[in-house]
Amino acid sequence: MNIMSDKTRIFKARFSIADLRHQRNHKEIFTTALTKNETLEHFVLKLLGYCILSYDSHAVLNKLADKLQPDVGIQALDEHYKTWLSVDKPDLDELVKIAKQVDELLILTTGNSEWLTQSQSRLKLFDNSHIIEIDQQFIDDIQVDLTRSLNWDVTIDESSLMISDKIHCYETKQFYWH
Repeated sequence: MNIMSDKTRIFKARFSIADLRHQRNHKEIFTTALTKNETLEHFVLKLLGYCILSYDSHAVLNKLADKLQPDVGIQALDEHYKTWLSVDKPDLDELVKIAKQVDELLILTTGNSEWLTQSQSRLKLFDNSHIIEIDQQFIDDIQVDLTRSLNWDVTIDESSLMISDKIHCYETKQFYWH
């Protein structure tokens, strides 16, 4: 990826989300940024993770790429995390610690990756952890066409995630929860 100026690292998101898994339709409008230490793939996965959890109005997108915070999280009233979502290839040892402290641990990652192969058996030890696999081509296609103005219509159901904007339409070929 090319080094971007700070100005081109800022994105205005306008998402219309139809979450068929939770029977919820809603809009999310916010400004976010690609942090200096963040890959574009991580950023796209984080936005998708936010879409997946945004059915809960308390879902918060980590805008600082703080490793001590989830990429997307939902906190309970007592400040512990009901849901902690990490994306891409998070540190497995950290995930094991986190799984013991949260109600639900979700990992959104690309399917068939080396990280997933190495991590799956350890993560299955926790009843509260779930992996969401998404195909690499879907992520790559979004990255190529990414603009600073993200006007996405997002549809989420049990087996697919689809994003359309005024020009493109992207649909997952792989969207597995386990």
